[in-house]
Amino acid sequence: MRKYKLTINDTKYEVSVKEVTDQIARVEVNGEEHTVSIDEIKSLELPESIPRAEKPVTARPAAMAAALPQTPFSGGVVAPMPGQIKAIFVREGDNVKIGQKLLNMEAMKLENKIAANRDGVIKKILVRDGDIVSQGQELVVIV
Repeated sequence: MRKYKLTINDTKYEVSVKEVTDQIARVEVNGEEHTVSIDEIKSLELPESIPRAEKPVTARPAAMAAALPQTPFSGGVVAPMPGQIKAIFVREGDNVKIGQKLLNMEAMKLENKIAANRDGVIKKILVRDGDIVSQGQELVVIV
């Protein structure tokens, strides 16, 4: 769950995001729960402040990548389970090696390191830090 303290037009709000799916978001605003319909989800460009990966993972990268889910024909890395994106270590245009850590995802109170499933270039990052993702949702496209 993410909590935010926001000010909109000089009015303060305390917002808790309880659940997000592709269709709805359950949020609590100043103690009152709301269900918000999601009409469209767009990928946004990441800010320049996202750090670049320094080193690829060295422990058995081929074996690690073989176990990672991939969407057919897309070169995409997908979420192995529902969770929340906690950190992104690459940017679009970065060269990556198989097994290199791309992002951290928290699922069921555990941190999961999501690694590249092949060598290539990051074509598109489809999530942002803090996003809630579904199992099988494409996170990063590698070409």
